[in-house]
Order: sequence, then C-alpha cells, then structure tokens
Amino acid sequence: MKTTALLKQIKVLLAEDDRYDRYVFEKAMRSIPLKSHITTVNEGEQLMNYLTNNTDNLPDVLFLDLSMPKKNGFECLFEIKENKKNENIILFIFNI
Repeated sequence: MKTTALLKQIKVLLAEDDRYDRYVFEKAMRSIPLKSHITTVNEGEQLMNYLTNNTDNLPDVLFLDLSMPKKNGFECLFEIKENKKNENIILFIFNI
C-alpha cells in the first residue's frame, strides 16, 4: 500500500441527535491512528442541508442515526440514495 494513502485525511460526517453519543463517537475517532476530519449534524434537515450545500466537499464516510428529529434517518437515507452525487459516500447506519 502506498504511504500517501495512509496519510490521507478522511472526511467523516456524523448525523446524531444525542450530544453524549456525539461526544463518545468523536472521542473514539480521536483514539484510533487515522487522520480524520469530523463534522457533526444533530438532526435530519441539517444533514440534508449539509450534503446539498457541500457537493464539492462531500464526506468519505457518513454515520447515520435512524432516530433523529425533524427528518428521521430513513427519510434521509432515501434522499441520499436518490442523489447520484452521494453514491461514493460510505454509509453506516445505526439506531441506538
């Protein structure tokens, strides 16, 4: 594997409404030897606005909570999959 691939910073987007869960996630990400930039949103409408307004800088990985206010994770998932610009985002779905 090329060393440059190991040095690449990955862009992580966390969609999670619970403040403590966001804290634990960010702490866990900082504890692993992986360069990452973490952005968080705390509800579904914010998530979709973020993806719409950042099409030139989409995340590499999205962690999506299914239980969020305003627009839940299922609704977001449908919209994300409907837009071809999001097809390269690695998506992890969870429901705590």
